[in-house]
Amino acid sequence: MDKKIDIDQMMIDEWRKLNFYYDFDERVSVNQWRFYGSKQGLLNFTKLLDTYLNNPNNDKEFEHEHYGPYMYLKIITLKDESVINDNAIAGTIKDLKFLKDLLANKIEKCLPGQTFTIDKEFGIDNTATAKFFIMADNFDPVSMDELIVSGRQKILNDKCFNQKL
Repeated sequence: MDKKIDIDQMMIDEWRKLNFYYDFDERVSVNQWRFYGSKQGLLNFTKLLDTYLNNPNNDKEFEHEHYGPYMYLKIITLKDESVINDNAIAGTIKDLKFLKDLLANKIEKCLPGQTFTIDKEFGIDNTATAKFFIMADNFDPVSMDELIVSGRQKILNDKCFNQKL
């Protein structure tokens, strides 16, 4: 018998390691990546960008990294454009560096309870925006994951595990 893996705890650990929560709101009038975190948590996003930018393997077009427990946030290197869409946040290495610096500057100036949006200053052909919500210093990104909070993730995990038996 296989040892049961606590997928719920793995997801919780991943959110806490990421130190911010994200999702994508695809309502026609919104199409928005939403990021929730304390200032330190959201600055972790800029650190992820910095790590991405400092990896020479990511200089090539279409190289990319996935982030978070569900892995649907992607940063992609493109040859000659910057864009935010439902698939990713993408751009040249220079554009992604600009984004990292822009985010760091905006996050530093914000107080808990404030928000800001990144749109045309990053990519003129965006089909989505990125909205950042500055939360309290003690914000736990797990608290935003409805699957975990509601217990539905555990039901899904138990179902998958039991089908394998």
